[in-house]
Amino acid sequence: MFFPGLDWRSIWTLTSGHEPVDEFVEPYVASLLFFSINMVTGIILRALSSAFLPTSLRGFVMDFISTMEACSYFFENNFVLKYYGSLWFAIAIVCQCFVCARTFGDTSENPVKALHQLVAKEINVQTALLKILVQSLAGLASYRLAQLIWSLDLIADHHERYYETACESDLHVTLLIGFLIELCACLSDTWLGMQTVSSVPLLDELIKYINGATMIALGELLLCGVSTTGMYFNPAMASGHTLGCHGTALSEHFVVYWAGPFVGCFVALQMNKLIHIDVTASKGGDPQTIDKKHK
Repeated sequence: MFFPGLDWRSIWTLTSGHEPVDEFVEPYVASLLFFSINMVTGIILRALSSAFLPTSLRGFVMDFISTMEACSYFFENNFVLKYYGSLWFAIAIVCQCFVCARTFGDTSENPVKALHQLVAKEINVQTALLKILVQSLAGLASYRLAQLIWSLDLIADHHERYYETACESDLHVTLLIGFLIELCACLSDTWLGMQTVSSVPLLDELIKYINGATMIALGELLLCGVSTTGMYFNPAMASGHTLGCHGTALSEHFVVYWAGPFVGCFVALQMNKLIHIDVTASKGGDPQTIDKKHK
């Protein structure tokens, strides 16, 4: 727990002078508090890292913090889906994307971006591998951060997850299908992220975030009675949530949740050379919406 014996009831009693009437808060209150604590923690840790860490370490540490924060959101998103359905689940993801875009700065929350930077020759191989390692550890650390917030015991689900000792895999399709699903999800997210599909920046962001949120929501739902992979398309997040869970061997986990997204990212980078959309370019005199400078 945050401190031994300290939960939301203790905090309520300390601040109000009387014990709460109910044992738990409403699920939406618990989720909003979880998201707020997670966000503020990330903002504070990045600010401290930026202010006090040497340049050689700062980027890696801030990538760690951003990855941990991004992965932690999705532990709570599952409860949004459980209590309020897929629409609010998707809305929560879109809102988190907007928050991350405005608080993460130049940091990365997904290891596949290291491949993107490597191909673009922005970083070397050693730096890319180190970034991937750091973000992998951050994905695992995200569970501990979520567990810390769950220790406030806001709802029964938090209590259960805080004390859980085992987990079940989200992979419920064959190895090949799982690999292809995660590959295509990362391909779509990466390729669309490199395009400019609206001249209005806010709308451009919204379209991209809705694309990602829709894929994740579909990955969480039961399709024809059979669930898929959880649709992570972020290797660090997938490992933080499912590595070592019952039902999926270690080798299968890495094929689906690591090889799939990295191959998808690479394919997206190659596709972008052939098909690059920039609607703002057409306003400069080119009537085409496909930017052919990459061809």
